[in-house]
Amino acid sequence: MKATQSISKTTLTAVSAALILSGCSFKEERDDVIVPIVDASPAKVQSQHKPVKKQKKEVPSTHTYTVQSGDTLGLIAQKFLGASSRYTELVELNQLNVNDAIYVGQKLKLPQEELRQLPNEKKELAQQDASQTDDSSASADHEQYPDLARLIKNEQYNQAIQWILNQEDWAGNAALQQKLVDSAQQQVTIYKRQQKVDEAKTLLTGLIAEDSLNASYKNTLQKELTVLTAEQELVNAKRYADNQEFDKAYIILLRAWQQIGQPLEDNILFTGSRNTVSEHYHQKALRHYRNQELEEALGYWKKILAFNPNDDLALVYRDRVKALQNKLDNL
Repeated sequence: MKATQSISKTTLTAVSAALILSGCSFKEERDDVIVPIVDASPAKVQSQHKPVKKQKKEVPSTHTYTVQSGDTLGLIAQKFLGASSRYTELVELNQLNVNDAIYVGQKLKLPQEELRQLPNEKKELAQQDASQTDDSSASADHEQYPDLARLIKNEQYNQAIQWILNQEDWAGNAALQQKLVDSAQQQVTIYKRQQKVDEAKTLLTGLIAEDSLNASYKNTLQKELTVLTAEQELVNAKRYADNQEFDKAYIILLRAWQQIGQPLEDNILFTGSRNTVSEHYHQKALRHYRNQELEEALGYWKKILAFNPNDDLALVYRDRVKALQNKLDNL
């Protein structure tokens, strides 16, 4: 019995030593936890931290990005560097302290050679070109299919769909098939606005079943149907989250994220419910972390990252836990 107690004390001492070496502290409340990066605040504020010493060598090739509302370093890293885990590169490049928070309007440096796309690009010329193309396309459609053009212009999309399906050559006509899909998507938008989800699903299901419809267009409509179904389930996710049935809400939110992904960031039902569930999981993870139950804490942060890969708090603490585990393995 004494030997068991001795081993237990030795293990606890080793864990505590590793934690002290890492500079980490255990605190239960989120407000008290030192977090390197948080979501961008809604208004520009002045950073209160003391600037760190500048690196001796300035990075010669960088691009400037202006922080937008809702940005996190993880989200910026995902968008421009290809992986949210590369947020640490942005911390180093911009000489941020571990206590720093990014804010709307802040200028951040991005490594230009690593960029997947240029931030803050001017899109006026591209939009003008697209507008001109649309105008010319509309003119051509009006000349070739004046009745169809009139229906679409008047937003009579159901009638436009039926008109196309009544044409003998629609099966082999790529232009008509594109108009069919466009009209279907527009009509679905109207049905959603009118809260007629069942009608929207019936329309999509019927068109997907059309043998003559091109496979790529069927795929487009199938994605539309998947989004529609997921959005219906998000209502249940919000209800579960509001009733503190977090695990049930999480299952729905995770499934929706796996099916749809990034477009859900614009869905307030999804983001609101996800924030509620994430906050609950963060609190549970931090309690485990405070009690030196690293594996349990890591499990919750992994769950958060599964449906929000750019959650900065989860990214930071996941890396901290892994670093602590490596130190413990080397003791």
